[in-house]
Amino acid sequence: MARSLRVALAQLNVTVGDVAGNADLVEAAHERARAADADLVVCSELALLGYPPRDLLSREAAVERQLDALDRVAAATADGPALVVGIADPVSPPGRALANAAAVCRDGEVVARVAKRLLPTYDVFDEDRYFEPGAGAEPVEVAGVDVGASVCEDAWNLPDLWSHPRYDADPLGDLASAGADLLVNVSGSPFHLGKGRFREELMGRHAAEHGRWLAFVNQVGGNDELVFDGGSFVVGPDGGVACRCAAFEEDLRVCDVPVGGGPFEGERDCAPRISDRAEQARRAIALGVRDYVRKSGFEDVVLGLSGGIDSSVAACLAAEALGAEHVLGVAMPARYTSDASTEDARAVADALGIDFQVLPIDDTFGAFLDHLAPPFEGEESTEPMPGTVEENVQARIRGTTLMALANAFDRLVLTPDNKSEAAVGYCTLYGDTVGALAPLGDCRKGLVYDLADRINADVEPPGAASAPIPRRVVERPPSAELRPDQRDEDDLPPYAALDPIVEGYVEEGASARDLVDEGHDPATVERVLRMLHRAEYKRWQVPPIVRLTPQAFGIGWRYPLAARYEALWDVGDERSTG
Repeated sequence: MARSLRVALAQLNVTVGDVAGNADLVEAAHERARAADADLVVCSELALLGYPPRDLLSREAAVERQLDALDRVAAATADGPALVVGIADPVSPPGRALANAAAVCRDGEVVARVAKRLLPTYDVFDEDRYFEPGAGAEPVEVAGVDVGASVCEDAWNLPDLWSHPRYDADPLGDLASAGADLLVNVSGSPFHLGKGRFREELMGRHAAEHGRWLAFVNQVGGNDELVFDGGSFVVGPDGGVACRCAAFEEDLRVCDVPVGGGPFEGERDCAPRISDRAEQARRAIALGVRDYVRKSGFEDVVLGLSGGIDSSVAACLAAEALGAEHVLGVAMPARYTSDASTEDARAVADALGIDFQVLPIDDTFGAFLDHLAPPFEGEESTEPMPGTVEENVQARIRGTTLMALANAFDRLVLTPDNKSEAAVGYCTLYGDTVGALAPLGDCRKGLVYDLADRINADVEPPGAASAPIPRRVVERPPSAELRPDQRDEDDLPPYAALDPIVEGYVEEGASARDLVDEGHDPATVERVLRMLHRAEYKRWQVPPIVRLTPQAFGIGWRYPLAARYEALWDVGDERSTG
């Protein structure tokens, strides 16, 4: 049998700033790996401090504490396997004060610090703000094998994969040229739909190009709007995956990795890859909600349960994430709320086993209308109180009610707004946007329906009456029910037309002319893009979301407020309706 190195992939759910707790996780994983006779334990990027730490890196106390923790976990390697763990490493001037590094620990001490060379400054990443890039590194000997360590973005550089490559360096290739028998990449790679398969293809390309086996270890868990799906793996030069950790949960797996480019001769240990997009989204949202709530120091949530598709799906995912006993749904009917909506809200709550209350708001709404009537009286007024005022007052009463319950009972408010509505501003500031987190904030409307179908599909037999989301909720035309007989499509393009435009423009970077060339109606494209950029001010003020796509509305979407955007929705004079 070819010589091999027994590598433990330690896929951990760390918490930003919880250095002691993170070190405990690393030590526990190291102890499990020791019991499995591992030679090397690999943890994720910045595992001791948590990723992404953002401006926490500017606090010396936080950095010093994780360096103390590094000494602690390094000491465990005196009579156990070696360890690679991500750290924020102080560096000498000039330049930034820290490097994003992989610390290699062996024989009870830190024997090498490998600084990340390629620092991402796109989308959600802003590492050039904090870190000084590394200048290269040599492999480190572990149990007679030369191991080449790298950090996350150092592997995201194959030029033929990108239309506009960001880097001309190849850190993994340099490690292979320097004699590394095994390549290791410690990572904090955020999730988006379909990314797990792409990572395996990317790392497989590196393994093939350099003729080496590669161990990739990713963080798992939710940190603010980012979800890390784990999915750590070992891949060989032939593209074969010998070991894969589970997605969306902590895991530790041990693999006998061939030295250099030798064939794999052991038993493959691969958790199944989740290929269904709705199931990926479901698992990501549940993990994001669970960790956001728990890592923020809370246990319980409350949300408005209207009987519509968005709040129904959000309630199901909250119950899945936290347990039904930690979720309160509140129906707040007013004069335009149909009986069917309240009935369906109760049906969802009963199916999930969550607490449910009905708090009618019509009396409060009427009092508001009376209070606001005087400014709209008189000859100068061309109409009674505008409909948008009445609609927004209802939404804001509901938001105030939910916040009162949250304050009274130590809960966080979840808002069920979706990406399609957020894109075009179809939401009320300080009303339905009130909350601590928007679980569906990166779900276009079509995905919300796919999630409902996926959730209901778990019921045996499929389609049974006991499904948590009633068929009437799925089949009824969506409505905010803020005026008589209201339908979303009274104010918006049909979602079947809106969603592809949002996907193309926001997530794929298509221009208005690109979208028209793809067959979208020019007037609809212009209308959607006008609405989208006019709603920037709303998106600056809404809760964080759970990120699911390559381009979400959140920290990676940085358009200005005080700006003119006419050029962006220009589809050409011959096609524009003005």
